Amino acid sequence: MANLPPPEKAQASKWYPFYHAAPPVGWLNDPNGFCWYKGEYHIFYQYHPHSVDWGPMHWGHSTSKDFCHWEHQPIALTPGALSEGHEWYDWDGCFSGCGVEFEGKLWLMYTSQRFNGPGGVNSSANPSGYNPSGSSGGGNVTERQCYAYSEDGIHFTKYEKNPVIDIPNDHPIIANIDFRDPKIWDHNGKYYCVIGNRIRDRSRTQIVLFESENFFDWTYKSVVAISKPDYSEGTMWECPGFAHFGDDYVMIISPQHVPPKGRFFHNIHQAGYMVGKLDYDQGVFTHGDFYTFDHGFDFYATTMMKHPDTGRYFIIAWMAAWQSPFPEQADGWTNLLTIPRELKMRDGKVLTVPPPEMEGLRKGSVSYENVTVDKPTKLDGVKGSVGELIVEVDPKEAFDIELRVGGSEELGNIEKTVFSYEPNERVMTLNRDLAGAGPKGTREVQFDPCDKLELRFFLDRSSIELFVNDGEYVMTTRTYPRTESDDIVFVPKNGKLVLSSVTYYDFLK
Repeated sequence: MANLPPPEKAQASKWYPFYHAAPPVGWLNDPNGFCWYKGEYHIFYQYHPHSVDWGPMHWGHSTSKDFCHWEHQPIALTPGALSEGHEWYDWDGCFSGCGVEFEGKLWLMYTSQRFNGPGGVNSSANPSGYNPSGSSGGGNVTERQCYAYSEDGIHFTKYEKNPVIDIPNDHPIIANIDFRDPKIWDHNGKYYCVIGNRIRDRSRTQIVLFESENFFDWTYKSVVAISKPDYSEGTMWECPGFAHFGDDYVMIISPQHVPPKGRFFHNIHQAGYMVGKLDYDQGVFTHGDFYTFDHGFDFYATTMMKHPDTGRYFIIAWMAAWQSPFPEQADGWTNLLTIPRELKMRDGKVLTVPPPEMEGLRKGSVSYENVTVDKPTKLDGVKGSVGELIVEVDPKEAFDIELRVGGSEELGNIEKTVFSYEPNERVMTLNRDLAGAGPKGTREVQFDPCDKLELRFFLDRSSIELFVNDGEYVMTTRTYPRTESDDIVFVPKNGKLVLSSVTYYDFLK
């Protein structure tokens, strides 16, 4: 186990977020168990508390009443070999799942891992616990679905009858390898659960559907969706879930290894959705094409919740990518989650919108209207690394918005994350080649803004999330600038740029 600093030192890192959920110390990846329970939002996450690297998966836990302020809670789930219970089924990790309130208790359904021989993450053959692919061990592991429950939402007990979904080795349809990430919902008096799966010969991936009359006894129903056989839709569909808007159902999935297509799918793994119809009688989802939620670098393993009182759907994702460098590891922590995003459907397309609750972070503000710039320009008060920037421009004009340019002439203005727009091609480009420490590269998205181009940025020390036109398109990235690199510069490309409006909200004042 690595020598980690105390949590207060890790959280003093210049890159540690102000308003995003992040681990108190150690490693974080996929969010889990997103739910509302006893007046609070709960988000859990894959967690290795003993190292800044991936290892035996625990469930970390944070809570919030408003989406703006997250409070660290005790570890919710610990692998069996590391806990007093010594549960045999999750010796090698407590992997992703969901959170559901049932009869007043908060229930977590999670994927347990048990390796079928030497090489498990808790074994002497793999002392570091490192898994470079983020997959489940290349076929040497059995995955099962298990429960844990809590009466206070903080302290959890593993269910005495675990595992509750256990697929035999000779099942004709479901392989118990790559069988993970359960998501439960209820419909017309029954409970349903979808689970990501890779078929036995590993040539395709599928989402399998289970049903239950009583929440505890689950029976297999169907393959609710399956990928094309040419790997064009990925090798493994992780983190499934269903939302519905009227008669339309939205299947949320995180496909691994989708091949690039034009400007799309240039990350190692994707997160997005398919729209269609769900036939409960047959257990079949008829759907259209896959669309990504985010066109930036760092967005994977989406988890979703439905608020039980309002019916609103929200998602959160892991703001990182497998095989990326993580400079914050030097400070004793790794990775963070995105802000919550509300799902909305417009004209058959799913939008991801910052919920109004995020406005609770706004403190000091400054605004401008109808400003014309003919050279690189900074506006008084539009400056900072923890805040929200809203810019509206004429979509017929080309421009760069440079975030966190070096804050002094002595620095040479060399650090910058650049968002550019080219009206003839209708392309927005994110460039982080000069964004400081960390990974480099560019991402693009092409769209027709019609008469409006509104850009809404959420900045939080080592992350930027851009929402275009009310969440029609989103670009997310980690950046690692120096502390003093917090300027914002507007750069015309063709002589001049008219800024219809600029508003900056500082979250720290």
